[in-house]
Amino acid sequence: MNRREKILAIVLLSAVGLWGARSLISDVLLAPINNRKAEITALQSQIDKQNDQVNTILAATRKLANLKQQSLPPDHYEAAALYKNWLLEQAEQAQFKNIHVARTRIVPTKETYAIIGMTVTAQGTLKQVADYLFAIQRADLLQKVRKVDLQSDKHEGEPALEVMIVIDALAINDATPRETLFEEGRAEAVSELMDGKTREQYASITDRNPFVRGYNGPPPPKVAEKPPEKDPEPVKPGIDAAEHVYLVGTVAKGDQWDALLYDRTTNSRTSLLEGKGFEVAGIKGTVLKIGSDFLTMQIDDAVWRLELGQNLRQIEKVEAAEAKPETPTTASVE
Repeated sequence: MNRREKILAIVLLSAVGLWGARSLISDVLLAPINNRKAEITALQSQIDKQNDQVNTILAATRKLANLKQQSLPPDHYEAAALYKNWLLEQAEQAQFKNIHVARTRIVPTKETYAIIGMTVTAQGTLKQVADYLFAIQRADLLQKVRKVDLQSDKHEGEPALEVMIVIDALAINDATPRETLFEEGRAEAVSELMDGKTREQYASITDRNPFVRGYNGPPPPKVAEKPPEKDPEPVKPGIDAAEHVYLVGTVAKGDQWDALLYDRTTNSRTSLLEGKGFEVAGIKGTVLKIGSDFLTMQIDDAVWRLELGQNLRQIEKVEAAEAKPETPTTASVE
């Protein structure tokens, strides 16, 4: 083996050795490190998911805590009695007359909460109804006005109304036990829906009383005027044939005029008379008037004019017809 071959052999063996060493280092040293990184990434992903779950639970817990504060007391019957008295107090403050508040239902739901239904009947003006509903909606309680029914047979001044209001409220089973309707310090709490709103903002409800004669409801919404629609051009069946049918002449016979159409494609002639129907080249209508150099015809619901020397494709619209003609008869074709 000469010197050159020895050098090549050494280089080759060195390359093989380096490759083997690289594989050995990768398997022995780097593989555990890479595996550890993958485990760390997987664990971090699990931690992120668990953090999201924790945040969701915390948010739900805070929301549930707020709902418990807004709930009626957990004892359903005590809650119904307290809520009924509160609705009665609000009705008296609104200056209703002949007030009656009745509990209509207590419906436990999935051992979590109960729906407590109340119906308030009274007599009062529209302004008093608005005052009452504003006070009810403003209170930070889990409640909902389901129905408002107002009736009156008087239509002058400020008529008294027969009022019926149906309301539902919720009592959460694990709300804080108490002997008052509101939790301590929350009697003046304002619901999120009504936060920052005042009674004056709802004055428009009573400004125009729909029970007073002369009121016809709010003005109708303005609708943008549409531009007048153009009458569509009449469909001209057999359009290729129509462009070869010409008005070639009009003739007066005493007081009666007739016109002559000539079809260049078939070398045929059609005689038209005033008041008679025609059907030429797929166009069907009635002749209305024949002059010395024109004729007018009704096609569908419009009146059209054809000048002497023009073909049927060159007719021009004159006006809309007032009424459809009687069933036309077809003129003879020579």
